[in-house]
Amino acid sequence: MRLLYVSADSGIPVLGHKGASVHVRELVTALTAEGARVALASPRVAPEGDRLDAPAELIELEPVDAGEHPSAASLRAAMERQAEQVMCLAEQFTVDAIYERYSLHSWAAAHVAEALHLPYVLEVNAPLRDEARRFRSLAYPDMAAEIEARVYVTADRIFAVSMPLAKLLVGAGVDRAKVEVMRNAVTPEKFPARRHRGPGLTVGFAGSLKPWHGVEVLADAFASAAQEVFDLQLEVVGDGPLASVFDRFNLPPERFRRYGARPHDETLRILASWDIGVAPYIAACPMFYFSPLKVVEYMAAGACPVASGRHPIPPRRRRARRPRPAR
Repeated sequence: MRLLYVSADSGIPVLGHKGASVHVRELVTALTAEGARVALASPRVAPEGDRLDAPAELIELEPVDAGEHPSAASLRAAMERQAEQVMCLAEQFTVDAIYERYSLHSWAAAHVAEALHLPYVLEVNAPLRDEARRFRSLAYPDMAAEIEARVYVTADRIFAVSMPLAKLLVGAGVDRAKVEVMRNAVTPEKFPARRHRGPGLTVGFAGSLKPWHGVEVLADAFASAAQEVFDLQLEVVGDGPLASVFDRFNLPPERFRRYGARPHDETLRILASWDIGVAPYIAACPMFYFSPLKVVEYMAAGACPVASGRHPIPPRRRRARRPRPAR
């Protein structure tokens, strides 16, 4: 089967360090491992510190960044140019289906699939319009809503990364029969063996440093705990808008290490030495709809995951036996 994978979000570098970047690469790798021939189209395919292990062709897609357009007419013209490019790619590679990671104002893949009568599968990772309104800004909101509705109707199958997200989609009018939950996962073979550092307890966080990831909660909690647990250490892998938060808490430098953004294989080597991996998501959204990749990676790395109770991952948990006091 020949697939055209479209990731039209300019904020996701295919060869970058973001969790979304890892997800794109891992999914393409899984598809090729199943025998599919994949062409991956994205505005961000240039080298940015990581690599794609799969034998897929990377194609640079013309970006459609709504916030950079002075008018709706200008935005529509850019969308039409991108659709022409996707049409050429679909015909050039004689694809059997189109798979898209949903992004705002992304209309090209659905349009081409409909025009060529191709199966069209849509992966939805978050309610992007709502996120943009809450945490950033949403350019041309009426157009974004129009495109989203059309894309949902056109899709033959929609993969949602969590049950709460699937319920949001159905509540927004998406046909329940076409929605399927496909949670984020990992490739266990990529995780190195555990590395033990000896005495002490190492707590780690891996991910982008954004407000809803609970970065400030983490810094505050470690500053408090470090005063009582003298062999406690904190390590942070990742970067983002709240990277400077840790500077405000006067954390002991000999027990706090910030790596910044790292290639994925290096991140996994760092995780292999942690005792605990934390995901302190805060209640910034009325419903927790994520499928947190970091939690699954902590598990695969052998670290004990400590997460806020908002994570929709019950299928991966087992009820622990009630502990008995030692005699």
